[in-house]
Amino acid sequence: RGRQSGGPLDGNGRRSVYLTTWRNFLSPMLMAFDTPTPFNTIGRRAVSNVPAQALILMNDPFVIEQAKLWAKRVLSDAKLTDEQRIALMYQTAFARQPSVAETAAVRDFLKQHGDALGGKRSGDDLQLWSDLAHVLMNNKEFIYIN
Repeated sequence: RGRQSGGPLDGNGRRSVYLTTWRNFLSPMLMAFDTPTPFNTIGRRAVSNVPAQALILMNDPFVIEQAKLWAKRVLSDAKLTDEQRIALMYQTAFARQPSVAETAAVRDFLKQHGDALGGKRSGDDLQLWSDLAHVLMNNKEFIYIN
């Protein structure tokens, strides 16, 4: 049986349009992102932008786990340089290559955050790359469609 938010943290390799819903245990994550309540039929989904959505993206265990899984995929090819990993993450998240300034900013983030985590190097540290993935997932370009 899945978690209240609709399934296991790892997604078990699948995604779904239809999730099991228990009327007494509605998913806080889905509710924050305007999922319809299961009590009525609804013709049009509500659209909102509220602080709870940003808090969910920053703190929900499912989002954090997805960032970790993304970092594992990026780190799975040991032959990639940091710049290639950054480019791969930008291509995956934003369907484009990072600018020179963005690459420099990410490299600075990796260095400063690595130092804050106790001097970890960017190379293949899972926590460092997971945190970068989490940052990219909270980027406006990742969240909104222009």
